[in-house]
Amino acid sequence: MGMPNASEPRNSVTRWSDEQVAQQYQATVASTEWLLGYPFVFRSLNLDALQGGRLLDLGCGPGKIADYVASHFGVHVVAADISPHMLDVARKYANPLVEYHLLVDDRIPEVPDASVDRAMCNFVLVCVPQPWQVLRLFREVHRLLKPGGKFTVLNADHTRIGVRFASFILGREGDRYKAGDRIPVHLEQPDGSWLDLIDVYCPTETSVGLLREAGFSTVEQQAYVLADAEGVVDDSLLTGRDWTAERTMAPFVHLTASK
Repeated sequence: MGMPNASEPRNSVTRWSDEQVAQQYQATVASTEWLLGYPFVFRSLNLDALQGGRLLDLGCGPGKIADYVASHFGVHVVAADISPHMLDVARKYANPLVEYHLLVDDRIPEVPDASVDRAMCNFVLVCVPQPWQVLRLFREVHRLLKPGGKFTVLNADHTRIGVRFASFILGREGDRYKAGDRIPVHLEQPDGSWLDLIDVYCPTETSVGLLREAGFSTVEQQAYVLADAEGVVDDSLLTGRDWTAERTMAPFVHLTASK
């Protein structure tokens, strides 16, 4: 497997509204994400007990997770994204339990207040350049959630700079970043090459503060390593790769907020 491009990062964040980016992102491997990311989001939101309920997928991207959740848990998914091209890719799943919405000014005006039971936001904050935009998104989630509803935010652990996880590398070893800085990210593709992106450096404490400012009453923080995945993910995933960094370092931070 080759190493990612180590060139200097661009000043601009990757344009997720771009059609080519949507297609490339759809093809990434995401093995670490399925090991220590998504299954723990599903568990924190207790989706096993939400059959027939409504889940908001904020920043649904190409729709893989929305389709999986709808098919696996029987949940009705309200999937929203800022990119029309991402939504075009997502609609190809044609899952009758998923409805798609275009975010306009960080809102989904056609979806009524207190109309979803749970909400999730997976790897979205790194795509949002300004904290005030993140705050608007969090306030929209708060509006849409029913009282007592839970909202889980999944993000890379931004203290793991330069660590080579199985399917991604965040930043360059030795570099230092502060909130809002642009940071290079490399995602593994099926042929062993890397998709090079520019994201926004988003420390956990910034996200926690914005969740509280948006009106959420409590925010719980969790992180997981390989041993935690036993009994949570399929055994074939545990043994299907030669996991290295994931054994001792948590690649992601899970924040679960309650309305």
